Amino acid sequence: MSPLARTSPASLRAALRCTPKQVRGFGLHPLKEHTAHHNMPFTYGNRRKFATRYAGAAATFFMIPFIAVGYQLRKSGGAA
Repeated sequence: MSPLARTSPASLRAALRCTPKQVRGFGLHPLKEHTAHHNMPFTYGNRRKFATRYAGAAATFFMIPFIAVGYQLRKSGGAA
């Protein structure tokens, strides 16, 4: 029989009574109120700065495979 099936509802209630409220929350985050649009790991208060950095990072990450292919072709002498 599984350990979960052997536990009685009374013992589960007793265990819940003894645990602090912070532990009872579902998930890994502490129990706190989330406000709208404040759940990003970075700030984007200045929209123009954020857009410039985002476009720069996207362009850089998009160009990396093409730069690598060009380097390998030039290194092997197979560039046309």
